[in-house]
Amino acid sequence: MQKFLAALALAVVPLLGHAGAPDGAAWLRHATDDLLPYWRQPAALGSPVGRFPTFRCIDGGAYDAAKPCTELARAPGWIRAELGREYVRMQSRQTFAYAVGFHLTGDPALLAAAKAGSADIRARALDPATGSAATYYDRDGGAQPPVGERTAQDLAYAALAMAAVYDLTRDLATLDDLDRLHRHLMSHFDADRGEMRWTLKGPESGKRELVAQLDPLNAYMVLVTPLLDGERRQRWLADMGRLVGAIRTHYCAGDQPRCRGTLDAGGAAPGARHNDYGHSGKAYWMVLLAARIRGDAEAAAWAEAKGHAVLAEAFQEDTGAWASRWTADGQDTSQQWWISAELDQLASTLALGDRRYLGYLERTGPYWLTHFVDREHGEVYGWLSPSGEPGDALKQHQWKNGYHSLEHALIGYLTAQALAKQPATLYYALPKDTKAPLAPDVFPGRERGRGVMGG
Repeated sequence: MQKFLAALALAVVPLLGHAGAPDGAAWLRHATDDLLPYWRQPAALGSPVGRFPTFRCIDGGAYDAAKPCTELARAPGWIRAELGREYVRMQSRQTFAYAVGFHLTGDPALLAAAKAGSADIRARALDPATGSAATYYDRDGGAQPPVGERTAQDLAYAALAMAAVYDLTRDLATLDDLDRLHRHLMSHFDADRGEMRWTLKGPESGKRELVAQLDPLNAYMVLVTPLLDGERRQRWLADMGRLVGAIRTHYCAGDQPRCRGTLDAGGAAPGARHNDYGHSGKAYWMVLLAARIRGDAEAAAWAEAKGHAVLAEAFQEDTGAWASRWTADGQDTSQQWWISAELDQLASTLALGDRRYLGYLERTGPYWLTHFVDREHGEVYGWLSPSGEPGDALKQHQWKNGYHSLEHALIGYLTAQALAKQPATLYYALPKDTKAPLAPDVFPGRERGRGVMGG
């Protein structure tokens, strides 16, 4: 393999200026100075390297069951109940973070970590008989739960690591394993209901969840499908169309800008599972990107209109921040890191074609860099009060690590460069003399040049 750098440019409408939004250099500094140091620590890399831990302390130290750091010993009950488990989805998300780190910097140590994470998942977590992936390892190292009781969401995020590494390396063995997992995951699709089942069997098989439809697109399909060809490409495009249809028909239908997180009993109520601006914004972002890949202008227009509406409702003019969710009597204006990241990413994508979205980025970008970043220990806080004060310092647990923050930095960098009419420089580790087409992450674009790096 050789390391390549490539200058790629996104297509953007002409004459877009943006005076107050962070520029590409600011987002690159955010990745290298604020985020990556937390993930470069020896405790982050696992033993063996690539078997990344699910839990770490706020300073990056390792979790010690015999003598846990105070923040994990006193963490909320939903976190403490699972201390000792090692989740494949979090190993996969951390793999993605290292892949993005290499993509932005060309640092070979980050590439090595990403490859190690993907290789460990492929060797240990994938079921050779079905292509399924374990959800977590218990305290004795056993893979749990049984194949049929693994959720569509967890399976999708197990695929994230392989998708990120394939994008960088175009390694065909990685793609073959990814496709086997994809085939297994799509066996969850219930043609009679027109949507994905939560699990194939067991007590939760009847659950109806937005993320079962959404996260296969979000975790790997939007990134990888444009890189495929032949039968595999056509099959994935068809699967993508089914997932988009399920989101539009069942979960985000109607005139309101909000999606329902679940269709189970009580799922329409404010505060119900996944009824928040993050899942709604992510749904519109994924439908928009998938529709563009599939050439579906009608679905793309629907997603743009819905995205416009949810951003308008979630934006807080007085603070320049995004609200988290709607409530029975208004809004929860505290902020969660992943929700703010998803809404920024939607706004950034829409800004490439419509200058009115720059008004959001000129406020939310500086707000993120000012309030979310932990200047003492690195990475970003998980939760902020309505006034922007941090209240959750944990950086790494069974639902948080470097995935959202590094993706946010990457999207911020790419779109800022495009809005400034400058190419983005990205790094790959492609086979020698490869002619593989390159694109700027999930966006269409044109390649401006490529060169071979040493090493």
